[in-house]
Amino acid sequence: MVIMRENSASCEPTAAQGRPLQVGFYEILRTLGKGNFAVVKLARHKVTKTQVAIKIIDKTRLNSSNLEKIYREVQIMKLLNHPHIIKLYQVMETKDMLYIVTEYAKNGEMFEDISV
Repeated sequence: MVIMRENSASCEPTAAQGRPLQVGFYEILRTLGKGNFAVVKLARHKVTKTQVAIKIIDKTRLNSSNLEKIYREVQIMKLLNHPHIIKLYQVMETKDMLYIVTEYAKNGEMFEDISV
């Protein structure tokens, strides 16, 4: 169950009638980051209260090559199991959108701390 308005002009979800936004069993809390084709949201599982990051990708804004790269990234993430790599929890897909639910890194990306 994905409860979000799918707008091809934006991958930003919008609330209907003041109800909280949700994707599946996850309640959307706030935006963590944005890109040209995706937005990353902080969310909380409604039962376990676990915080996760959900990458929301507007497939209508991607060409077939970039869409294949996204699918390949998901396949690789499914294979990875290491304490220092973000875990993939779930992938949900509609005709126009892709929702990638991952572990939430509350301290941000390690890339931000690396200096050359």
